Amino acid sequence: MDERETVGRRYGEHLTDCDLLALADGEADRVPALRRHPELVLDLLDRPAVADAVLASQRDDRERFRHVSPFLVFAAAVHRTAGALVGRLHAPDRTAPRSRVPIFDGPWLAAFAAEPAHRFFLVELLASYSRLASGVVWRRDEQGARRQRWDELDLPALAGLLAAVPADQQPGVWRRIGDGALFLAGVFPEYAERTFGGPGVARLTRLTGPRDGPVTELLEELAGRAYAHAGDAVPAGVAAEPHLARRVLALVADRYLFPSGPGGVLSAGR
Repeated sequence: MDERETVGRRYGEHLTDCDLLALADGEADRVPALRRHPELVLDLLDRPAVADAVLASQRDDRERFRHVSPFLVFAAAVHRTAGALVGRLHAPDRTAPRSRVPIFDGPWLAAFAAEPAHRFFLVELLASYSRLASGVVWRRDEQGARRQRWDELDLPALAGLLAAVPADQQPGVWRRIGDGALFLAGVFPEYAERTFGGPGVARLTRLTGPRDGPVTELLEELAGRAYAHAGDAVPAGVAAEPHLARRVLALVADRYLFPSGPGGVLSAGR
């Protein structure tokens, strides 16, 4: 089984029959074939017209995505972004909330985003935050048992779970710390700056070690460190190059989640 087949099967685990019907342009007789050969989903999502049909929506069209999963919507956004990077010498990156500058790493970004495992990883990461998890664990120390609250985007609190879970569950916690770091740095960098900038940076540097630099760089470093503990659940290319993963997430966010204009930030000439 080659990589596309392996990744296609993982797509198939997330996609509903309604998702497949949308990809098949409403032709129900094509859905069983997509179930049997889920690698065909990758080919469909790589077609701009198919991905655009999933992503197209009007403000007053309340029914559009009711029966389509968040996973499919994010898959279409990631695949369209990856396709738009092909042949580009540069791509924009944030320097401030409303400021973008061209970074001449287009070929590296395109090569990173072309890997099926990388695209699936980014799609799964985005879809996983369509609903946030939180909870309480009990920890016992010298003072006795005490409650410890956590939520997925409070990374220092999430890291506190490492001492409260068995060793075999720690890679999963590390994976979620890395996911949260990339998600905040790529999709909500302004929120990350407000949360972990200034006085809040001390909470973050407890995880990264003392260092100076923008909050997004600290989060990228944290993602790399966390993924080093997460095992095979994270593609090696993402663990080695969290900066590239963050760049692709930022482009997806700018183009599809918070678009700045027609066609988004990748609509300009090459």
